[in-house]
Amino acid sequence: MNGLLFFNMVVISVSLSIDALGIGIAYQLKNVKITLLAKLIIGGMSSIVMYIALKIGEYAAMCMPSDVVKILGVSLLLLIGVVFIRNGIYGNKEATYDFNKSANIEPIEAVVLGIALSMDTISAGVAVSAIGLCHNAIPIMVGIMQIVFLTVGQRIVGKSTLLQSVNSKLCGIFSGGILILMAILRGISG
Repeated sequence: MNGLLFFNMVVISVSLSIDALGIGIAYQLKNVKITLLAKLIIGGMSSIVMYIALKIGEYAAMCMPSDVVKILGVSLLLLIGVVFIRNGIYGNKEATYDFNKSANIEPIEAVVLGIALSMDTISAGVAVSAIGLCHNAIPIMVGIMQIVFLTVGQRIVGKSTLLQSVNSKLCGIFSGGILILMAILRGISG
């Protein structure tokens, strides 16, 4: 694996997982604990969804001319980036997936939260694969980043008032900007 591929994989993983930072912060501020088991479930679900999305993208690449697949992949990444930014600016209030009000995210609640955090991964995974960045390590990296960002989000609350102001809206805008930049770079490269 070359350095550029690894860098692109890290960028994709971070951009698809950074919303977990906002979730970790928001839940900590609401005194809702995300247990290690819940984080592992969320990370595992994100990995599985990303793997399936990459395979769908690979299949699409085999069925269509490479130029068409690249244009579709770049267009899809641009669209996802714009949607992330739009949702970051105009998004709805964050949902709390603590359905039983136990102040803990139980395994079944972690599954629902994992699905919610993985929705963006489906289209992004297909797009990433279509632009030629398909690698079996990406799903693992996405899952790990979800766990890392959930944990970091929980830990930074109380350590800095500046970091307490980070929320999923800001994370969505940042993530969307990264995806748009990546799409532009892939579009202008050969």
